Amino acid sequence: MINIKLIRENPEVVKENYSLRNDLDILKKLEEVIKLDKEWRKLKNEADELRHKRNEISDKINKVKKQGEDAKGLIVKAKGILKKLQEIQNKEKDFEQKIKGIMLILPNLLDKRVPKGKDETENKELRKWGKKPAIKNPLSHAELGKNLDILDLDAATKLTGAGFYVFKNELAVLVRALMNFFLDYHRKKGRTEIWSPILANADTAMGTAHLPKFDGDMYKTREGFYLIPTAEMTLTNLHKKEILDEAELPKRYCAYTPCFRTEAGRHGSETPGIFRVHQFDKVEMVTICKPEDNQKEFDSMMDSAEELLKKLEIPYRVLAICSGDNGFKESITYDIETWSPFLKKYMETSSVSSVTDFQGRRMNTRYKDKKTNTLKFVYTLNGSGLAFPRLLIAILENNQQKDGSIKIPKALWKYTGFKVIKKK
Repeated sequence: MINIKLIRENPEVVKENYSLRNDLDILKKLEEVIKLDKEWRKLKNEADELRHKRNEISDKINKVKKQGEDAKGLIVKAKGILKKLQEIQNKEKDFEQKIKGIMLILPNLLDKRVPKGKDETENKELRKWGKKPAIKNPLSHAELGKNLDILDLDAATKLTGAGFYVFKNELAVLVRALMNFFLDYHRKKGRTEIWSPILANADTAMGTAHLPKFDGDMYKTREGFYLIPTAEMTLTNLHKKEILDEAELPKRYCAYTPCFRTEAGRHGSETPGIFRVHQFDKVEMVTICKPEDNQKEFDSMMDSAEELLKKLEIPYRVLAICSGDNGFKESITYDIETWSPFLKKYMETSSVSSVTDFQGRRMNTRYKDKKTNTLKFVYTLNGSGLAFPRLLIAILENNQQKDGSIKIPKALWKYTGFKVIKKK
């Protein structure tokens, strides 16, 4: 949630920033908030004037009574003011609820460094790493998985439905190996490992801005809990409604969780297999920090995500996401895409984002600034470190051999206990 004072005091600045998102509906909602806020402030001024009059009459009533005179007329007048005040206060509350409802669906302000663009075709490539393997007639990860008896999509469809998978044999071990490899790496980098619930309440989902906007993209239980679409939701909310000590910041976390998204399989299938799924595994990074540490923490997250891919020897590129493709809550996002020999293109495998104080305000998470002796909202950042399905595609396809086997990246040997996946 952005600061309503910014809209009130600098509406043109906010309009100009929102216009970069290429979404007219956002600008309409902004105009609606500006109009409602003006009406609310008008009502507030009226209420303040009535409170002042009520206090004056109360003083007069007390004086008249002390003098032994009749105060009935003044009492009737005071009741009339109180009635009118209550009516205005009720209107104030209605306006406050309407304003809050719209504020919750207004996006974050974009960082000045975000490249301008209408959609994903205008994302800006920043750098590439790694040499693409020269593979003649590469097989897809789905074909490789079936041939090696490590991926069973038919069983998953039978058990649950489309958009799910069953990992078998060495691939199941590989997933466990990646989880441990990533968590060990992040712990050595100073992140606190968390094992969190995979169900979250509505307040938690609201805190990270997954509600109300993305209600339809999440699975919901009969009890009203949400299956988390990312561990960002639980990790970021660890300190909701808290005032943190400045000396505690930054707080750096990592966690492995399964993740669930109803929207993941709705946009067609670019390739058979696990490219788009409803359930997937991920190790997430989350940082809670002071505003002045935001860039340093963003760079640190990027370094971590890229270093993991380098250790796995997977070719990748980094994209700066443009204004029209940037996420709802994100101020700036860099995507890391890994190479798919079968598709002959890069696939998103990790995203690192700064959310500034957007989530801090929604969670009411603050810290006490010692210099100014004031309470300030924290900044939050999140990043995949890393997500498994797309990464598994990259590992299988980039390491496929002429005989159909798969070489395991050296960094994982001590976790897997084997170096090659061969046909049985």
